[in-house]
Amino acid sequence: MSFDSLEQSQASGAPWEIYLFQTQGQSFYLTSADEAITYLGQAYVPTTIRRDEMEETIEVDSGKITVHIPSAHPLAALFIPYLPPSPMALTILAGHYGDSEVLCIFAGVVASSSFTDECALLCRSDKYLLQRKVPKQIYQVQCNHIFGDAGCGVDLVSVTYDGTVTAIDSTGTILTIPAFAALPHSLQGGYLILPGNQGVRAIVTQAGATVTLMSPMIGLEVGGAVSAVAGCQHDYTDCKSYDNVVNFCGFDLIPTINPFDETTSLN
Repeated sequence: MSFDSLEQSQASGAPWEIYLFQTQGQSFYLTSADEAITYLGQAYVPTTIRRDEMEETIEVDSGKITVHIPSAHPLAALFIPYLPPSPMALTILAGHYGDSEVLCIFAGVVASSSFTDECALLCRSDKYLLQRKVPKQIYQVQCNHIFGDAGCGVDLVSVTYDGTVTAIDSTGTILTIPAFAALPHSLQGGYLILPGNQGVRAIVTQAGATVTLMSPMIGLEVGGAVSAVAGCQHDYTDCKSYDNVVNFCGFDLIPTINPFDETTSLN
């Protein structure tokens, strides 16, 4: 009997659902059933977990759901106080006892979290990605490339530097890292990485050994080893410092004055 037939039948189809949460280096196999469900050789552990109903419409925001888990669950702990550094993907599969057909009823990522007496994870389906605008080149002074992408061509490994944190201020955002005091390239606009990619934060500014992060990082501590990737201001001068002007995709010679109206600036 098919999944749809069991769902629509008057008799109970004994349905079950399993939840697969995946992020870099971690996976959680959970089920809302009373007993473990084994699927493709993987056991899904019974957990106090539930979800809201999905509403399918023609809007790109349709299909979003909220999944509720206990605040004390290890999965919920990953969202305190911020989202994990790598996106948390969620796949929900459904089936019926005694039937071999299994359907994927949701695939997406966790977009936000909130805590009360439980943890509520707002998850957006992959359809939500359709609302993103297709990138296009813009006639502007700054380079259109993303630093380190295929068009840019700079090898980020060559501009990644290692250091040790010797001080952290009370906000958790201003760090002292002596090894970064005299680097060939500025870290402004780059990012700081914890060992094993356990945390990533954007670097807002750098002044010698002082590095300011966009927000604090869980696991960052005095004496800890870190890596930092240099940033790029996307202008011709920065591109030249990386010896990469052959790939510069900005328009640094845009006239500052409109030739049709000498009082109107084009920049």
